Amino acid sequence: MSHIRPMASEVKITDAFWSEYLQKVRKIMLPYVFDKFEEVGYLSNFAAIADSTGEKHKGPPFSDGLFYEAMRGAYDFLASYPDEAMEKRLDQYAELIARAGETNDGFLCTQTMQDYPDRRFGEGEGDIVIQHDLYDQGALVEAAVSQYLATGKTVLLHTAVRSANLIVSLIGPLPKKNIVPGHSLPEEAYVKLYRLFRDHGELADFAKEHHVRKEAYLETASFWYTARGDHRERVLSSVLPPYYNQDHLPFFKQREAVGHAVRALLCYTGAAAAAKETGDPRYKKSLDALWHSVTRKKLHINGGVGTRHDIEGFDDDYSLTNSAYLETCASIALSFFAGEMHLLDAKGDYFDIFEKTLYNVILASISDDFTKYFYQNPQVSSGNIHRWSWHGCPCCPPMLLKLFSALSGYIYSADEDNLWVNLFIGSEWQTDRFRVEMSEEKIIRLDSFGKELTLRIRIPDYAEGFRLLKNEKALSFRRENGYAVVTGVWSETDALRVHFKTIPHRMVADPRVNSDRGRVAFQVGPFVYCAEGIDNGGKVDFTVAEEPDLHFEGDRLIARGAKGEKITLIPYHLWNNRTPEDSPEAQMAVWFRQENKLPEEVIAGKMRGRLYADYDKMIK
Repeated sequence: MSHIRPMASEVKITDAFWSEYLQKVRKIMLPYVFDKFEEVGYLSNFAAIADSTGEKHKGPPFSDGLFYEAMRGAYDFLASYPDEAMEKRLDQYAELIARAGETNDGFLCTQTMQDYPDRRFGEGEGDIVIQHDLYDQGALVEAAVSQYLATGKTVLLHTAVRSANLIVSLIGPLPKKNIVPGHSLPEEAYVKLYRLFRDHGELADFAKEHHVRKEAYLETASFWYTARGDHRERVLSSVLPPYYNQDHLPFFKQREAVGHAVRALLCYTGAAAAAKETGDPRYKKSLDALWHSVTRKKLHINGGVGTRHDIEGFDDDYSLTNSAYLETCASIALSFFAGEMHLLDAKGDYFDIFEKTLYNVILASISDDFTKYFYQNPQVSSGNIHRWSWHGCPCCPPMLLKLFSALSGYIYSADEDNLWVNLFIGSEWQTDRFRVEMSEEKIIRLDSFGKELTLRIRIPDYAEGFRLLKNEKALSFRRENGYAVVTGVWSETDALRVHFKTIPHRMVADPRVNSDRGRVAFQVGPFVYCAEGIDNGGKVDFTVAEEPDLHFEGDRLIARGAKGEKITLIPYHLWNNRTPEDSPEAQMAVWFRQENKLPEEVIAGKMRGRLYADYDKMIK
């Protein structure tokens, strides 16, 4: 068995924080998002196609894809948490979408069909980067796969297979149409469709009846990488340059993350999935370089990516301004990228990044009442940035639903001989080879059913004094790829305690990050902290004392300023929940001037290739 991640439905989350949080996502956020989509007309687009009303399209060109992504999240939640009312609602959506899909040869993208049917896939006077035809149809595939896995129903799968069969018959190496997605997502979706029919033999009759071409789905996903940078007979966007959608170079020559950040990171996620299924070694060289480009040169300390406002995308190396764009969806896509990379090469740093994005930008992007959302996640605010109750481009809520509904599947991974513990979230998972249970206190009980199994527990990059205790006695381990590795025959009567400390400390950036020269940020475990005006007399522009005397007062982190003033800090993910708009109390900052900071050239010599490092360790 190759290295796999469990389906989210196979892992039960028992963690108090996450159990309550995910319940609110399911009970409040999920129906709220569908209500809003119906209100702004996304569902009526499908009705217009199904009933041939002639109505013009409502919403952005990617409205179908956003609706499908929310459906995918809803189905993935259903697989773990049955909900009769939500399933009935989804059934109604699926039936309407299926009716729309029966109106032609399998093509289903409502804006193109309603407003410019002669511009399929950006041809003629169209623009594939703006239209989102392939993105929309890829998201349909995702929703269809999730519907089947959660409910056993094939309503959407029928529509998605017709759509996919049309695409694989039309798009591919010349003389087929040389078209790559203007917005990545279908690459990974087509790998998932291939896996579904490969792994689920009970679909054999469906596959025969509906002319499923599973190998062609994987071949098309691969084509969307081998064809990048080859513009022969391709109609390019008249508005956006090829690097915007990662079409500037052959994928196997790409080494730097460029363009629209969400498109880029979904492109890389799909490439990692394709690499795993095809075994083509060329992917890994590019993926390693792109991962390094993103996480060592273009990542903000709060887990945000995509500095530029004009293209919602990547800037030059180390150009990491604190007022950066940092779209929520980009951090979510980075998390998906990290998860896929871990399956190719099981290193702990992938989940160091996953945790950074999860506990900072991703949690920050939702309000306390689960009905307002951040599109951007800057590291400084004058008080003019707030979550919105809805947006003209509401792409973040569906992506959040996809991540949260999949979260339990990232806690562990396994192959025939190994079990990886990647995230410290209270949970349970049982297979035919082992049963594992982890408490919120990081106590692991593992039963390997009398057979030898190697346990690999991630050592977080922030962990101080990491050690393992078996029945409260020290257990020796070896370090390998960021994991503590122990092999044995495990019994659930044994308690394995993972012990490490998280100490408040100051962080510094590589001196090539000009925005943060002379400055420090604060971090505790994976949590980045910030100052809000509401806690600091309307002020967030501080100089931190040389010896800041970091300590907690309740749930607040306290630091001392250079003038002896008290600086009150909260976890970044909690900001903007208590303040009125456009007032001094709504100000926020993550980076602060540091009194008598070490010279930047000294810091540069101590970074050891890292983008961010512990300043307090540097000065000891």
